[in-house]
Amino acid sequence: MHANKYLGWAVGLSIVAGGLTAPSARAESSFSDITGTNIWNNTAPIFDGATPLDPKLIENITRVNRESQAAFNACNAAIAQAEQNRPSGPRQFLRDPQPPSNLTAQVPTACRQLEQLKTEADNLRRTVQEVERTRGNSAFATW
Repeated sequence: MHANKYLGWAVGLSIVAGGLTAPSARAESSFSDITGTNIWNNTAPIFDGATPLDPKLIENITRVNRESQAAFNACNAAIAQAEQNRPSGPRQFLRDPQPPSNLTAQVPTACRQLEQLKTEADNLRRTVQEVERTRGNSAFATW
């Protein structure tokens, strides 16, 4: 019994003594922080070498935006009008329904125009992306 007691004291004291004699952690030397992208200078110079966009392209973009907004509003109004003019009555659930010729919905011309403007806007967007790609980005210029 005394052997276990003394063995426990010996192990405990050796752990405490080992902890007291271990060297403390400290920084050996000071290093500067170089984690940024540019360690010599905080701000890179700005090179203004970009050429402006073609005024005709900007005018086309403005025109398409203006006409699309008008066509969108006209399309919404036409759809709302068509829904109000829809005949109300009992619904028929037939096995092979044959819609009457007067109930077939016609796509309003404003909605067709809106679809054409959407296609034109997609083409303009691709043109602008191509121009941006060919111009390059001045933020990546070397100095």
